[in-house]
Amino acid sequence: MPYIDFQSVVKKVNLKPGGKKEIVLEVTDNGLNGKLDILSEMIDCKVDVSMESLIVNYNIMINAKTNEPLTTYKVDDKGVVSEVKPTGEQLEADLGLPPEKVPTKEQTEKAELQVIDEFILSGLSPSFEDLPYDFYSIIKRKHEGETYMKLASELGISSGKIVDLVDEYRKRVAPLAKKWDEWRRGKEKAEPEKGTAKGENDNTIAAGEDIEENRDSVQDQEDDFQGEGESGDAEKTAASVDKDALEAFILSGQAPTFEDIPYDFPTLLARRKNGESWLQIAASLSTSSSKLQTAWSKYKKLVAEHLTKTNGNEEQGAA
Repeated sequence: MPYIDFQSVVKKVNLKPGGKKEIVLEVTDNGLNGKLDILSEMIDCKVDVSMESLIVNYNIMINAKTNEPLTTYKVDDKGVVSEVKPTGEQLEADLGLPPEKVPTKEQTEKAELQVIDEFILSGLSPSFEDLPYDFYSIIKRKHEGETYMKLASELGISSGKIVDLVDEYRKRVAPLAKKWDEWRRGKEKAEPEKGTAKGENDNTIAAGEDIEENRDSVQDQEDDFQGEGESGDAEKTAASVDKDALEAFILSGQAPTFEDIPYDFPTLLARRKNGESWLQIAASLSTSSSKLQTAWSKYKKLVAEHLTKTNGNEEQGAA
């Protein structure tokens, strides 16, 4: 049975005679590399389709006079996000005064689904009394390939209900996830400048630790596998070879294998280029993104050393 998955943009829905609808999808970059033949086999065949937007739309309340959000957030040094009490409201509360009536309006914001799910999987997202479900487990299992139907069956609810619950939870934590994402990006940018080695900061997951065992810690930034997070010699060696050339060599199938590297990185890199996130790839391998990142950094270093040595030998032979 032919099967493919890919990421696309829904461009339009056309109404056709007989009550039929035509859905137009746009695929960019290399989203269908190696999949066109399989897709062509599905023409005029019935297929099972499920779609999930990679962008989450959520609403916030803003001050109609200042156009500033009524609720803002701060992040402590452990990555915990909390609400900031506005100075005026805090003063009113301290003095026992009635709160000032502020004209408000609703505004729609957007957040990346991947950022929200990474925040949830970091173990730092809050829980809500009116949503009494383990969303960490639900999101984790969804990334591992389980269907909403199976998860809903275990919870004793309909598949439509679990989709609505997950959607509502993602929307509620979206503004916190965006603030957390700003914090971790700023933190990772600052650490190399200070010369901080990976693992020295208590707020970072050490390589080899599992996500479930570190739900109070901050998950490494999985989307920046391409070079960030490498340390010391690995970073210098990988940097000595052009990134695009290094990846092209890995994808060519000519890169050597290493006994102490337990992953098929040529295949995994191809999956990354075809649209999968490193978080999804790590989940499919039943490992944490921090373990995969450590192995990826080491693999690139070894391949770069191989390329450097090979190029050096060719230059000597030419001489």
